[in-house]
Amino acid sequence: MAMFSPSQDNPRRGALLIVVAVSLQALADALVKSFSEGLSLWQLLTLAPVLSLVTLVALLRHRGIDRPAPQTLGWIGLRSLLLLTMWIAFYAALPWITLGVAAAGIYTTPLFIVILAMGLGERLHARRVVGLMAGFVGILVVLRPGSAAFDVIMALPVAAALCYAAAMVLTRRRLRDVSPLILAMGLNVAFLLAGLVGSLTVVLVEPTRTGADFLLSGWQRLDATELSLMALYAALMLVVNVAVAEAYQLAPSSLVAALDYLYLVFALGWGWLFFGEVPDVWAILGMVVIVFSGWLTLTR
Repeated sequence: MAMFSPSQDNPRRGALLIVVAVSLQALADALVKSFSEGLSLWQLLTLAPVLSLVTLVALLRHRGIDRPAPQTLGWIGLRSLLLLTMWIAFYAALPWITLGVAAAGIYTTPLFIVILAMGLGERLHARRVVGLMAGFVGILVVLRPGSAAFDVIMALPVAAALCYAAAMVLTRRRLRDVSPLILAMGLNVAFLLAGLVGSLTVVLVEPTRTGADFLLSGWQRLDATELSLMALYAALMLVVNVAVAEAYQLAPSSLVAALDYLYLVFALGWGWLFFGEVPDVWAILGMVVIVFSGWLTLTR
C-alpha cells in the first residue's frame, strides 16, 4: 500500500496550487451566496459532502493510500473542526453582506497565519513580512472599520479567518505527511455530521427565522438546475480542499498565506459577474495593494 510523503519543500508548486484553489474557492462561495436565498445551510453541508466522499473513496482506493496513523487522527479531527467552524461562520455572513466584503473580512487570515507561524518559530524574510503587511493594509482599505460602510456582521468572517489560520498552520506543523485526500476526507466527514445534526436541530426546535432562512430553515425541494449547481459546488470544494492542504504541506505558511490574499480579487470578480456588486474606488485601491503584496512576497 502506498503512503503519501512529500520529499521536500516545493514553493513553486505550493504557490500554483494555492492560486488555483483560491480562484475556485471564490467561485464556490459565489454559488453558496446564490444558494442562500432558497436553500438551507444544513442541507448544503449534508448533500455536498456525500457527493465528495464518493469521489474521495474511489481516489483513495485507486491510489492505494493507507489509513492515517492513529497518532494523527486527533490532529486530523482538530483540523476538520477548525475548518468546519470557519465555513459555518463565513457562510452565515454571506446572506447579509456582499461577497467582496465577506472575502475582505476572512482574508485577515494571512496576518493570523504569520502571527501563529512566528510563534512556532518559522523564519520570515523581511521582504515576505513587508508583503504580508502590505496585504493587510489592503484589507483595511477595503473594510474601512469605523466608517459607515463597516457592519458588525463582518466579525463573522474575521472569526472564520482565525479558525482557518490555525487549521493551515496545523496542516504544516502536524499533518505534513498525511495525504491531502485523507485530509479532505476528514473535512467532508465533519461537514456531513454537522449537516445532519443541524438539519435535525432545525426540525426539532423549529426556530423563528427572522429573515435568517439560510441558517434556520429545513430542507428545501431542489430542481434539476439547483442539483447540478450543488454537484458543481461539491466538485469545486473537493479540488479546493486537496489543493489547499497540499499547498501548505509543500511551501512555508507565510508564502502560501501571501498568495491566499488573491482570493479577495477573485471574489470581487465573481461578485460583479453574478450579483452586479461593483467595488468602489477604495475597494479597487485595496485590491491593487493586495496584488502588489503577493508579487512582493514571491519575488524575494
